[in-house]
Amino acid sequence: MQIKTEINNSKLFISLSGRLDTITSPQLEEEINSISLDKIEIIILDVKELEYISSAGLRLVLKVHKKMTAQGGQLKLINVNDMIMDIFDMTGMSDFLDIEKV
Repeated sequence: MQIKTEINNSKLFISLSGRLDTITSPQLEEEINSISLDKIEIIILDVKELEYISSAGLRLVLKVHKKMTAQGGQLKLINVNDMIMDIFDMTGMSDFLDIEKV
């Protein structure tokens, strides 16, 4: 999986490509943890090129959502394709996540 990050004022943009699974979730978590989120108001997760998300990936998305919500911020997923959206729908995560489809 490739991870690209960019900070612009209080926004953290993260672009993912490949698979977010048991092997790659720790890489993304490490990348997020390496950034001080104190001044970040929103994390924008661009999943346009994400091919697959496993339960480990879903757990990480939930963890980041909870962390941002607890500090008064938000997590937004953008460019979500139908396959990934189906997974968020089936798990009920689409009920509380801010998701923008492709």
